[in-house]
Amino acid sequence: MCPSTNNLVFGLKPTLGLVSQNGIIPIGHSQDTGGPIARTVRDIAILLNVMQSPFGPVAGHVLPSDYTAFLDANSLAGKLIGVDQRYLTADYFGHDDINVVFNDGLAAIVAAGATLVPCDSGDIFFYAGDEFTVLLAEFKVQIAEYLAGLSHTSMRTLSDLIEFNLRYCPAEMPYYGQELFEIADSTSGDLTDPIYLAARANCLLLSRTLGIDPVLASGVDAIVAPSYTFASTPPAVAGYPSIAIPVGRTPEGKPAGMWMYAGFLQEPKLLAFAYALEQALHPRTAPQYLGPLQPFPPDPGICGALPKQPHMFTGKAQLPHGRIFW
Repeated sequence: MCPSTNNLVFGLKPTLGLVSQNGIIPIGHSQDTGGPIARTVRDIAILLNVMQSPFGPVAGHVLPSDYTAFLDANSLAGKLIGVDQRYLTADYFGHDDINVVFNDGLAAIVAAGATLVPCDSGDIFFYAGDEFTVLLAEFKVQIAEYLAGLSHTSMRTLSDLIEFNLRYCPAEMPYYGQELFEIADSTSGDLTDPIYLAARANCLLLSRTLGIDPVLASGVDAIVAPSYTFASTPPAVAGYPSIAIPVGRTPEGKPAGMWMYAGFLQEPKLLAFAYALEQALHPRTAPQYLGPLQPFPPDPGICGALPKQPHMFTGKAQLPHGRIFW
């Protein structure tokens, strides 16, 4: 969702279980999913045709053989679209310049024949702590499972990665530390742990049962919110699909648009609505050169502040994976 918006293209995060997690370096199985990013909705649909590889909650469901069949420029006519109000505010990372572009998208939705209604898919801050607990616990377990399948490394656990980063600190942590690795490594490593199970259950309760589900049950066909906001969180935690829809650029040239989400396996609906907006807006414009990137941040002194580790390399050295550093 974020890289798609940042590059003024379309991107679909599918229902959890629609696209295999194989080959994805894991953070947590409850959210990890690949999805297509492309310049057009038709390309998104074509890619999804190829990428679908159902497992878990999606296994056994009848899936479309061709998602391009749902692309309908008139699909928004007569539909009810909910506008999640909290993401218009700064407390949920709403930006005034993005909201202006988002409003252009809302106007296009109305012009396409849909009706807008305010809605509320739940307060993410009520379950943000539990989401963090879940991701930390899952990461420790699943990074070990991922590493177990690699043959050209001695790394097997999160602890191994932490030690490696300490040993090669100047190369591996020149700007940022590994606090999240360390916090994750302090968890039990047991996905039957009652703390983990309670956190995951609360995430599903608040994001699905008391969040997105009742909005859709009220007759809303899909929910929209401005890009860049925390609105990517509810569908991600719920395991529901969401799509990044570019709308335009701010006066400063920042790509902007909307994020749209719906319920379990409702990719056809999201693709249809995104296609209708694409035909109305033609949002894709060629990028422009706006000057050099900002410089790298100064060295925060992470490595110098660490206690000396056995065998820590502090000068010129060759890393096992072939990179040279000073």
